[in-house]
Amino acid sequence: MAQALPLDIPTASELTEARECLCEAAILVTDVKSLLSDSDDFATAARLKEIQGRLADEIWAVERLIDVITPSLYH
Repeated sequence: MAQALPLDIPTASELTEARECLCEAAILVTDVKSLLSDSDDFATAARLKEIQGRLADEIWAVERLIDVITPSLYH
C-alpha cells in the first residue's frame, strides 16, 4: 500500500507574500503597457492585457486561500 505524501500547505504569511509579489508584477505589466500605449504593436498590447487578466485571477485565488487559512474572528 502506497503512503500519501504530506501536503506542503503554505502559511497565511507565505500567501500574503505571494500576493504582494503578484501585485508588484501586475503593476509592472501596467507600467509596460502604458509605455507601449503609443505603439502600433497590437499583438504585444493584447498579450499584456491577457497577462493582466491572469495576474488578477491569481491574486484573487491567493486572496481566497488567505481567507480560508486565516482564522475568522466570527468563529
